[in-house]
Amino acid sequence: MEPAHKNPNFTTDRPVAVLMVFLAAVVFGYFSLGRLPVTLMPEMSYPTLTVRTAYPGAAPEEVENDISRQIEEQLGVVSGLNEISSISRAGVSDVVLEFMWGTSMVDAIQNTLEKLDTVRLPRGAEKPLLLHYDPSLDPVMELSLSSASDMDEESAASASMEVQAMVENASARRLRRIGELQVKRALEPIKGVAAARVRGGLEEEIHVLIDATKLQRANLSISQVINRLSAENINAAGGRIREGEAEYMIRTINEYKDLEEIKDTIVYRRDGREIRLKDLAQVVYGQRDREMLTHTNGGESVQIDVYKEADSNMIAVAELIKTAVGSIKDGRRKSIAGKLFEEENVMLQVVADRSIFIDNSINEVKSTAIAGGLLAIVVLLVFLRDLRTTSIIAVSIPISIFVTFAPLNILGVSLNIMSLGGLAMGIGMLVDSSIVVLESIYRCREEGDSMREAAIRGTKEVRGAVIASTLTSVCVFFPMVFVEGMAGQVFGDLGLTVVTSLLASLIVAVWFIPMLASRSGIKLKNGSTMVSHPLSDLTGRISPATFVLRFVLPVLGLLVMSSVIACLTAMGMNYWSSDPNPENAIKYSSLMWSVATIWAQIGFIPLVIAVSKTRISEPQPVVMTLSELWHSIHAFQKAFNQRNFVFYLLLPYQLLRLPLSMGLELIGLNLIWIVRLFAGISYLALKVIGFLRGLFERSSESDDIKEEQTFYVKLLRWSLAHPPVILLLAVACVFLTWLVG
Repeated sequence: MEPAHKNPNFTTDRPVAVLMVFLAAVVFGYFSLGRLPVTLMPEMSYPTLTVRTAYPGAAPEEVENDISRQIEEQLGVVSGLNEISSISRAGVSDVVLEFMWGTSMVDAIQNTLEKLDTVRLPRGAEKPLLLHYDPSLDPVMELSLSSASDMDEESAASASMEVQAMVENASARRLRRIGELQVKRALEPIKGVAAARVRGGLEEEIHVLIDATKLQRANLSISQVINRLSAENINAAGGRIREGEAEYMIRTINEYKDLEEIKDTIVYRRDGREIRLKDLAQVVYGQRDREMLTHTNGGESVQIDVYKEADSNMIAVAELIKTAVGSIKDGRRKSIAGKLFEEENVMLQVVADRSIFIDNSINEVKSTAIAGGLLAIVVLLVFLRDLRTTSIIAVSIPISIFVTFAPLNILGVSLNIMSLGGLAMGIGMLVDSSIVVLESIYRCREEGDSMREAAIRGTKEVRGAVIASTLTSVCVFFPMVFVEGMAGQVFGDLGLTVVTSLLASLIVAVWFIPMLASRSGIKLKNGSTMVSHPLSDLTGRISPATFVLRFVLPVLGLLVMSSVIACLTAMGMNYWSSDPNPENAIKYSSLMWSVATIWAQIGFIPLVIAVSKTRISEPQPVVMTLSELWHSIHAFQKAFNQRNFVFYLLLPYQLLRLPLSMGLELIGLNLIWIVRLFAGISYLALKVIGFLRGLFERSSESDDIKEEQTFYVKLLRWSLAHPPVILLLAVACVFLTWLVG
């Protein structure tokens, strides 16, 4: 064996440097995880604007001719506009602008407002309103402000309807005032809170009740009174005054402060006589017309909607709000609720909290991802049957996950159920590259290499194949990022998460796994390989039991697979699940995906090996390793020299994996993973039955027994001699299954 210095390798010669690099990447990923915004769904923006213009008293035809068409002509040249339409009703015009997906709505709103300023509307039409719906602008929390006790039951029963109405109105006005002056001002300074909106209750305003007779006698109009009040109730800048080196800012402070100032407003001067507002009208306190009525626990209340800032963490903001609001039961008298209860006898409580559902959904996906990772490790331990080897691969899972968070933070991906679902989906695929690299190192150790040389040569032999394999999966998920429309906004985060996690796992497999393998060592067991099967040591005559295991059981598995494909094609497809608890679907689907993926990667190949074995008289087991099944010349030569036909069986699958996956995605199927899932299940069945084969089958050790050409062997050899025919039959079966479904 050559000295170590003649074959330098950074991964094995600098383990401390490699370890520090990956530790730094994990630390960056951990801190990036804390900076990722937490939302329920990815950021979605509908590229639609609505221009609503009120034209009181106008008929639909007048609204269309005088308003809708005028606005359409001016807004038809807005940049990025895809389609414009209008709806004209009696007194209202709605012009709907649909922009192309990917258009910046901030720029679209600005351009639309600039064009609206040039529209000439008829007299009597109100100023157009620009409406844009953004799901992220929904309130993060809704609070209820209610009186602890307005009237006791005996007083309420004996009081008249008028008295009860007066008490209710007074309570509604008081609640509204407390919400505006105390609760709103206390909530808005909280970090991450954008605004707090008070709704419900009675909002106070001043009513000016003009006497039409007095107004006519004074020869004045209502518009003159309105203009005069508007001109008087104003604060304006008065300029600057210089006095020496000092400069003073002048402001005119003329806003009304009480009713008396409003009453004393001079409306008109005539012949040296001043006509004041109190001479023409009554000025009294009143209330605005109610737009909504809210009740909590049977009593009238005021609703306070709290909105978060765009880039803030919804769960963190909700926790700060709940801490500030506090709870009377907890005895936190310094909180807002405690102060209100002591001073105003008012109850403040949380009635709706969106962060609870988001927190539960995200925790559900997190627990599912962790459970899937643990089950993947258990499956690895069952199949690899070596604790040290399993621990090396198990370490790669959390490292790949934490390394993924750093690029997600750079790409602006939020932590939502789609990105976490993609992470849970990719857990099973994260270990693929590590298994291939470690198995190649294992094989090199069996061939007599030292730990260091086995790590170098084993990684070098499969590096190109591992990169090619990872890129095929990346090519399947990466196009999701470029999909337009709502589907692109929803599934873009999922695609980015899967792609970044796969690339992270590739880096871990090529650099981190060899370093660990060269230092930890791999113990060898006599007569064992990482991929083996209970049927690998069969010798002698092919019995009926073997025929059932090798032919009948796989055929039944294919029939079950075809029925499942037919059921999948018959199932309806929708953007959203009709399940009232969609987090359950996310939980079970991601859990099944994680376990099925790791099952498929290890179970599919031994199944084909067991079924495709044709030698009978030679007791020497012929087992194809994982690394030899990839696209490499070494695997091709070894398969040909050993007369093992497993490589030929899997070669069309590997070559057609990418185009077949992309083609089936277009019709809503993913046949590759269905095949792998049922192959793994079939393999488990074979493994259980294989332990019992000695009870039902007798082997002959005689040297003169010749191989018996059974129907299965003839069929298998014919299929190997005519691979294009088998491939065409497989494609035809898939097409017919989809057509029938």
